[in-house]
Formats: sequence, structure tokens, C-alpha cells
Amino acid sequence: MSTEPEQMSTDDHDPAEHPIHVSMAVDAGFEMPLAVALTSMAEAHADVACSVSVLCSGVSQEDLRRIEHDVAGRLDLQWLTVDDQRLTGAHHTVGLSPAALFRILLPEMLPSSMHRTIYLDADTLVRAPLTELWTTDLGEDVLGAVRDAGSPFAAGPAGTDWRGLGLDPDLPYFNSGMMVMPLDRWRRDGLTERTLHVLRTTVSRWGDQDALNAVAQRSWAELPRRWNLQTADADARSLSWALWRDDVATAVADPAIVHYTEDNKPWRGRLDHPFAREWFEQLSRTSWADWQPGKPPLRRIVDRVRRAGRVLTHG
Repeated sequence: MSTEPEQMSTDDHDPAEHPIHVSMAVDAGFEMPLAVALTSMAEAHADVACSVSVLCSGVSQEDLRRIEHDVAGRLDLQWLTVDDQRLTGAHHTVGLSPAALFRILLPEMLPSSMHRTIYLDADTLVRAPLTELWTTDLGEDVLGAVRDAGSPFAAGPAGTDWRGLGLDPDLPYFNSGMMVMPLDRWRRDGLTERTLHVLRTTVSRWGDQDALNAVAQRSWAELPRRWNLQTADADARSLSWALWRDDVATAVADPAIVHYTEDNKPWRGRLDHPFAREWFEQLSRTSWADWQPGKPPLRRIVDRVRRAGRVLTHG
């Protein structure tokens, strides 16, 4: 496994000659996590030029203005409205919204003058400048990414239908929540249409992530885990600790990007995440600073049981 990205790009256009560009995607209901992610990104790039394009659908103009206010003068922010009809018939992960598929449309929604972008999920926290990630040499690979913490291989307890997707069971499998995308290569090779074809002809466990792994198999560059520290790695539940201990330990000690995967998200009342406190610190710098999390359903049930026990015990 590679532990440090190279710094000289062999892309047709050297990214080092262009400002960092990040892409994100949300629909209604995910405005607050997006505001936190963007605020953390603005803080991390106080001395580095960074622009962000957000693919969105159903987000109110009021919330767009609130987010713009939070990062005004610090990030060059652009909103791109997605035509949902473009994704008709494409399967997405159960439990996620169709916005999970927006990333696939980036090569055609971003201008042709844009040669590379870093895609980043909105349930993230940026803790360091993305300069090193931006200038990573991908060689001839179609994307750069980090292995999935829950399923580092195509097969496994948290894996997918690898047979149905045409994947070898021991094939490295990446998390699609952070991807370095050489857009010219995607356009040239028709990767958007190829990925949508997989999503329209198969119903897989992890939707866009499965389709992207199928299309990019054996042609993606594996990056250090600090660029996408997922929850299972952060709280020491992943197989990665046994396979790549040094890389995971380095990532946990000083992650560049924290990715709040699974249900262990601070805004859902899960305060036990190792980086929950940092998320709330960034929240305090947004227009949602006064927001407080409610208790998740299971915690409310446990509290009721405990209260009932106290009543029965003490009368």
C-alpha cells in the first residue's frame, strides 16, 4: 500500500498550476453538515486559494445565503443545480438520498476548462490544506481514493455482491466519499455513462460506490488513509488496523479529512465519535451555531428505562 502520494502530476494539465478545486453534493436536509464542512475547509485554507462547486437539489435560497455568509471572502463558492432526470433509473444506496449519485455527473457539470477536482462528501471535516492531495500524481489511473474502512476488499461482511459486479473477491475496494478526479480522463473514457449504466442495470448494496469500483477496478490510485479517515478506523473497529496499522495510526493521530461515515454522526446526537468535539467547534462558527442535537432513538429508550428503574426502586 502506498503511504505518500507523489508530487509531480502526469495529467495533461499540471494541477500545481491551478488553484485547488473541491466539489461537493447535497440535497435538502444536509445544509448544516455542508456548512460545517465548508467552514472547516475555509479555515484550513486561510493561506491557500480554494474554490468549491456544490451540486445541489432542493436546497432553499435562504440556506444557500446562510452558507455563503459563513465562508464569505474565504472560499470561492459556486452552486450548480442538478437535473434529477439525468439520473432516472439509476440505483442508489438504501438509506441515502439520490444526491449520493450527483458526484458521477461532475465531469459534465463542471466546465471543460476544469481539468481536475477533489470530490468530498458533505459529512466531513477538513483539518489541513488539500494542496498535497490536489497535486497527487495519478499516473494513468482514473481516480485517487482511500480504501473503504468497513470493506477494504470487494468481498467481506460489509462488502457487496462482487460476483454480480464482476469484481474479484480480493480486489481492493475504495470509499467514494473522497476522490481525486482527473476530469479530462473521465470525459475521454466516458466514465460517467459507464458508471450510470452499472447503476441502471444492477441493484447493488452500496450504490454509487459499487458502480465506481466496478468501472475503476484496477485503475485507481490508493492514497494514505489520512485523506479520508472513516469512522471504523477512527474508533478502532476496522480490519485496517490489522492490515495497515502504521498508516491507520498516522491517520488517526492527525487526519487531514475526517469522514463521519455510518450512523455515528455528531448531528444525529452521537457524541461518542472521536472527532465529535471538533465538529461542534466548527459548527459554532456557522449560522447554525445555536443548534443542539437531540438524543438518538435508542438513547432515548435507554434513558426512559433507567428513569423507570429509578422510579420502581425509590418509589
